[in-house]
Amino acid sequence: MGKPLDDEYRVGQLVVSRTGKDTGRRYVIVGFLDGKRLALADADKFNVNRPKPKNPKHVTPTPHVMDEVAVCAEAGKNINRGELCRFLKSVYGESKRRGRAANGE
Repeated sequence: MGKPLDDEYRVGQLVVSRTGKDTGRRYVIVGFLDGKRLALADADKFNVNRPKPKNPKHVTPTPHVMDEVAVCAEAGKNINRGELCRFLKSVYGESKRRGRAANGE
């Protein structure tokens, strides 16, 4: 059996999807599901209360961590969408959505 997920990933860490129809999409880890999957949120469709489950083999971790997300996730509160958008923009300098420039083109 492999290492526990929380040894390799942190709540609040930014990851990028490597496979599936969401390839290239950026997410923030908001928890761990059944010890085998990551619970992910974005600034669009998924949040702390309704995260996207994703196999950790299907994401690429980044060194970026948003501590505010960890605090919200541990308290069971939704992440402020605006804050999450600003975090993703500060990391990537562009819109959160794949294929869209910051100016909406």
